[in-house]
Amino acid sequence: MTQRVLVIAPHPDDESIGCGGAICLHVERGDRVRVVFLTSGERGIEGADAETARMVREAEAAEALAVLGVEQRDCLRLPDLGVADNLASGARRLAEILAAHPPDLIYLPHPEEAHPDHEAALPLIRSAMGQTFRDGPWPELRAYEVWTPMARYDWPEDISRHMSRKLRAVRCYRSQLRAFRYDRAVRGLNQYRGCLAARCRFAEVFRYVAPSPSGEAGQPGSSFLT
Repeated sequence: MTQRVLVIAPHPDDESIGCGGAICLHVERGDRVRVVFLTSGERGIEGADAETARMVREAEAAEALAVLGVEQRDCLRLPDLGVADNLASGARRLAEILAAHPPDLIYLPHPEEAHPDHEAALPLIRSAMGQTFRDGPWPELRAYEVWTPMARYDWPEDISRHMSRKLRAVRCYRSQLRAFRYDRAVRGLNQYRGCLAARCRFAEVFRYVAPSPSGEAGQPGSSFLT
């Protein structure tokens, strides 16, 4: 049975770094994958004005998603480094997408990520889901890691067969690699996760996140391995 998958990326490249391998697994299974970029990362290119940076990073995102096999994307264009200050408007816009394309599961940065836009993703998503799925069923939330490796995770995914494609997608973000070699960092992290978490060459790890603050965290997610 195919699934409808929504990936929330605070900035262009978070989707490829955090769950590019899982995206490839979903596409391989025939699942319908959509990516929503909360911001366009317009503050992420030194020396470029906001509009130029936005155009560059959205173009890089389109290239990266093509590598991953994703055809559907939305750009909310919330202010880079300002997601937390625009939760209400962001949640309304995301709720429109959820209503038009209701997902079975949602990928998002884990709550302890050391970046304010990543931290703001969960409250924004919860607010949007509350506006959209009042009577349920609620999508499953799967948290991924980008800036901050998770101290606790619920399950690993073996992405060994798709690691080269994931790295090709990350390397589409040339404007970002000039400042920091994210491709090297994520290769090392996924190799570490593969060795210690999944007993394979490369893996991504994920954690279940409750769809509401009152929910019970720590429930195991549905791995491709089961």
